[in-house]
Amino acid sequence: MEIKMPTAKRSADSPPRKLLGLFAAGALLLTALFIPHTATAAETPDTVLIDESFDAQTDPANFGFPTGASIGDGVLKVTENMRNYTTSVNRFDSSIKSEKTLDLRFDWKTSIASDGMKTGLEFRDDNGRLVFAIAATGSELRYAVTGPDSDSTSSPDSLNPTWIKTGFDRSKWYTVDLHLDFTLGRVQYSIATKEDAPQVMASGTGDITGEHLAKFVACNYYGTGVQSIDNFRLVRPGSAADGVLDGASVYAFGDSIVYGHRYPRGFMDFVAEREGMELTKYAVNGATVGPVSGPPEGKILTQIQSASPQAPDFVVFDGGTNDAIPLHEQDGYEIGAVSGSHDPGHFDTGTFAGSLEATIHAMKQKWPTAQLVYVPAHKLGSRDWDTQLALRAVALEAAEKWDVAVADVFADTTLDTRIEDHRVAYTFDNLVNGYPGTGGSGTHPNIAGITEFYVPVLTARLADLAGAATRRAQ
Repeated sequence: MEIKMPTAKRSADSPPRKLLGLFAAGALLLTALFIPHTATAAETPDTVLIDESFDAQTDPANFGFPTGASIGDGVLKVTENMRNYTTSVNRFDSSIKSEKTLDLRFDWKTSIASDGMKTGLEFRDDNGRLVFAIAATGSELRYAVTGPDSDSTSSPDSLNPTWIKTGFDRSKWYTVDLHLDFTLGRVQYSIATKEDAPQVMASGTGDITGEHLAKFVACNYYGTGVQSIDNFRLVRPGSAADGVLDGASVYAFGDSIVYGHRYPRGFMDFVAEREGMELTKYAVNGATVGPVSGPPEGKILTQIQSASPQAPDFVVFDGGTNDAIPLHEQDGYEIGAVSGSHDPGHFDTGTFAGSLEATIHAMKQKWPTAQLVYVPAHKLGSRDWDTQLALRAVALEAAEKWDVAVADVFADTTLDTRIEDHRVAYTFDNLVNGYPGTGGSGTHPNIAGITEFYVPVLTARLADLAGAATRRAQ
């Protein structure tokens, strides 16, 4: 299965960054960069810029909205008693305008009562260019990443964002998650119901014209409809790539955790969309590392053999999740041990260890200039724990032997689906209205699991490798 990501749009004075030449600088450089990463997320924490729960009055009052706003019962209310086509504007602190990468999350609810009425929120830069917008009528949820520029002194129909529309339940709260990258001019967004089993209403990535975050605009487009806002959190992500991955090519191999299970966007898709990487994905649901019964295309080695011979900048892969069950339950398939040799003739390919070494060897032979990055899965409640630990030990030993970098979701995040709340909130088995649901078996991360755990760890690792290569080549 091959999925090509579109090349990100770039300005004329910002050519694609190609890393291949840098990574071919020499064996010593590659060896230095491929040492498995042992740093934890704590070394590059998010920087919290705003964290407001509205449990008390804010300073400035009403979160900076001059009209149509109040705080009470633990929430901020906006568009109160505002006339048609009017706005109320909160200007963020001037320091926020200098931030190039931001994560924004907030909870939102509307009391709009009919389809003839519409209120919403817009985020814009100082020149009125749109960053993101969300709105509602009585039966439609609307959101936008494009639209006309506006100075936000009013909100007539002619200045409305270009809405994408979907049905929704206006009685519910919704959580809006935005990853804003002003270096690349891109926003990755998701909107989900705020409940024990959240339902994703929208998820995607879009190019934006906004060049920074300056204004938070409450808009009463028409009619009446108070909006409630809670848990407003704005952070500078510690894992920000700051554009260093833009234009880099990546091949992705592995199983359903890489592919996406029933949803065609796995964790590598989210990273590639965010960072402007050129992704070719070869992963197949159900794939294994070792000689487990199944179709040949299910073997990760087969994926590699059928892939393009042109070397990418990165090769990202996982493996072992689907080997864990037969290793635990069936005779005749053993974990084995990492060989003391680099000669493939010495690999015991009847074992997991030998098969993994053969897989890594094939990658390195086919694409000697590419950087290999192994992504261990999170702690799985759906697999035998001792088997997971044994597979992990072998995989990390093989990564160290073969100078493969590790983006360690297992060690560097708290995601553990042996914990019931984690299993329910962060994994899925089936789609709901086209998006991953919740309450899965514990194996396949849903959008929340991907964006909260997988994406930061992998982004940080890729950016670290790319940045190091760039610095060493200067």
